[in-house]
Amino acid sequence: MSRSLIAALALLLAGCAAKGPSLASGTVAPSGAPLAPEHTLTAGDVFEIRFPFAPEFNDRVTVGQDGTVAPKLIGGVVVGGLTVPEATARLNALYAKQVRYPDLSLTVRAYAPEVFWVEGEVVKPGLIRSALPLTLERAIAEAGGARTGAQTGDILVIRRDQTGAIQAYQEALAPLPGSSDPILKSFDVVYVPQSVIGSVNEFLASYVKNLPFAATSNIIPVAPALQLTPQVARPH
Repeated sequence: MSRSLIAALALLLAGCAAKGPSLASGTVAPSGAPLAPEHTLTAGDVFEIRFPFAPEFNDRVTVGQDGTVAPKLIGGVVVGGLTVPEATARLNALYAKQVRYPDLSLTVRAYAPEVFWVEGEVVKPGLIRSALPLTLERAIAEAGGARTGAQTGDILVIRRDQTGAIQAYQEALAPLPGSSDPILKSFDVVYVPQSVIGSVNEFLASYVKNLPFAATSNIIPVAPALQLTPQVARPH
């Protein structure tokens, strides 16, 4: 990484702050966090919502620090961490309850640096903002690297999906040859454990209730709360 890029990222980290994401219980996949090859909506993004057959409902919104937007017709909805197609589908489904044939389009007018949290056994745990996509390995490097003795083969990537449910993926910092270093999505939480996690389900159920940034954030659980159900996913 060049010195200029490191300096730019350092300025972003020093000058920006954000609240933690809304998290609740969800599902667990042993490995293979899906790649996010494009920008995912983050705090500060501005986008327009346009309706070809109902222009009176056109709107312009800004993604809040908790990952939500509040269009006039449908109110608050979580879009943080979603790609533009995912957010379009989610908004379209909600507007369909109010507008016949919404067929809306979503156009981003201003991009903000994506936000991530790296917690656990890293040198500098906490918030990371990046104008560039971050893989799991790069995010941990931005957090100063893993501490000696950290279980880097048992890392969790905790993510809220497009339905609002929580997905947790077990990943290794040094993946096997031929596997991919997953690209993170905005609002992802990366947790590097000190010891091997015996039961991911039990850990996740406890962790999402006691987030390390809860003292300075308003954690709004997704309702209704989902039960943890093991989910096996093949590596992508």
